[in-house]
Amino acid sequence: MKHKFINEFKEGETVESVYLVREKSFDTAKNGSSYIALELIDRTGMVNGRKWDAAKSAFDSFKVDDFVKIKGKVEIYRKYPQLNLDSISRIEDLAIDISHYVPTVNGNRDEMFNAFLSIIGNVNNPHLKYLLDNIFSNKDVISKFKDAPAATDFHHPYLGGLLEHSLSCVELANLVGDRYPDIDIDLLVCGAALHDIGKMEELSYKRSFYYTDKGRLVGHIVLGVNMVNEEISKIPDFPEELRNLILHIILSHHGEHEWGSPKRPMCIEAIALHHIDNLDAKINGFRQFVGAYNDPQSNWTKHSKMFKEFLFKRVVLKNREVAHEEKEEA
Repeated sequence: MKHKFINEFKEGETVESVYLVREKSFDTAKNGSSYIALELIDRTGMVNGRKWDAAKSAFDSFKVDDFVKIKGKVEIYRKYPQLNLDSISRIEDLAIDISHYVPTVNGNRDEMFNAFLSIIGNVNNPHLKYLLDNIFSNKDVISKFKDAPAATDFHHPYLGGLLEHSLSCVELANLVGDRYPDIDIDLLVCGAALHDIGKMEELSYKRSFYYTDKGRLVGHIVLGVNMVNEEISKIPDFPEELRNLILHIILSHHGEHEWGSPKRPMCIEAIALHHIDNLDAKINGFRQFVGAYNDPQSNWTKHSKMFKEFLFKRVVLKNREVAHEEKEEA
């Protein structure tokens, strides 16, 4: 059966296809009848589904992160598609083409990782160089670092997202370090390379993306600090001030306490990294949100939680059209 991608849904059509269950709940409607509420995903997006007059046995027949075959009608609710489900049934993984369901970074991850290694390989400080070499020569770290998303939502929410975001940050760190000579570029690049390393353990990304127990209870900032501090402890004669600075950069990279940062930036490299991280996350978040909003009749997206505004997307779409035309002419 050919897969029907979520971003292709049209009002009124009947969909019969397989999706991954991201969230589910068993609820009671105002009239007292029970229904199943679902968030279903594939690599193109998410859709809400409702199975009305549902039995608890049907709800218990599958779980979050299972694949289910559904049949239902596409309806528009508050300008967005949702599914009125006739049937839901769990299916075995063996029949699944996983590439339909897990979003992946555009680009070759091996090439991206080599570019990342090339930049951090230019760090001259022997202690920071040793630290980076130790971490990014570990096969388990390499595998997780290349696979992990940078988030479950908002920015870089796909396999390879952490690598893509980290590569962008070390590239920007080089630009900023060259522009401002009083910045310790080795310290800034090292911080950019390691600031989100804890996301390898914060997030689960074998199928749908969600937070691990460790991720919810501890968070990627503290997980990253613990990992880096442990690696530093293995390096003889690592300067204590340098240890404190690199840990501070990781601890403060979210910038504000209300944004989850245990510390606010208090050295020039930490200030620079906070803005580098925020810039790359916001640009990617804008692109993701605009790309997911596929109403060609409007220049505006729906309201964005990340930006707390409606986003103007006409320029982005025009740029994409020009790039597409240029590619076709080439």
